[in-house]
Order: sequence, then structure tokens, then C-alpha cells
Amino acid sequence: MIASDGRPAHLYRLIVARAVRLCTVTFFGVNTAHSHDQMRPELNAWFKSLKNPAGESCCDGGDGQYAEAEWDVAKNGYRVLLKHPHRPNEPGQWFDVPNSVVLKRQNLSGRAMVWWWPTYADGRMIPMWRCFIPGPEG
Repeated sequence: MIASDGRPAHLYRLIVARAVRLCTVTFFGVNTAHSHDQMRPELNAWFKSLKNPAGESCCDGGDGQYAEAEWDVAKNGYRVLLKHPHRPNEPGQWFDVPNSVVLKRQNLSGRAMVWWWPTYADGRMIPMWRCFIPGPEG
């Protein structure tokens, strides 16, 4: 098939397909956190076994990340510093972690981790929580 300007249509499809693939890789690849520690494959089964108190799996392979976290004595709960996933150069914002997603088990990774995804309301990022596991200090 020939396009209206005389060039083969499959060339256009190829260019569009490659552009879409590049955009997809860029969009999902930038600052995508992997819950499985690539340097410690022996933890893969442990990561896959993690479930929040409601019984929902923490790990889907794409939204877990190591987190800067602290215990907030005044609120008797954890806080984590989250960054906008598509604006990694902007400063992060502290969010209170709901107790309903805190895992009460040993953390084999050795660092605090959070599983979440962003939603937006009135121009503000609001985390949708799946799981949080404190680091060894917590």
C-alpha cells in the first residue's frame, strides 16, 4: 500500500510503532521503582509473599520502592517521603502511612519500603496505599 505522498504506508506504521514504544519505555521507565532488589535475587520469593493486613499482595513488580521513613511520635504512626513519579527533580512530600497497610513482620530487605501509586485531586498528589514495611530501625 502506498501513502498519498508516494511513500510506503508500512514505513509510517513502523515509525509510529517505534515512537509509541520509545514513549512507553520513557514514561514507565523513568523513576519506576522495582520492589525486587536486583542485587539480591534470593529475596524474590519473600517480596512476592508480602501481603497487607487485608490480605492483598503488596508486590506487583512495579510500584514498590525503598523509602525515607520515620516514626511520628505525635501521631503514633509512620510517615514516608514520596516524590511525584513523573517529576523526580521536585522535592518530595511527607505523607502519613495508614496503619491498615503497615506490615508487622521482619523486613529482609533491610530498608523501609512502600507500595503505592499516585492519584490526583485539585492539582495535589494523593497516595493510594497498598503496603508499607518499616526498616530495621522501625
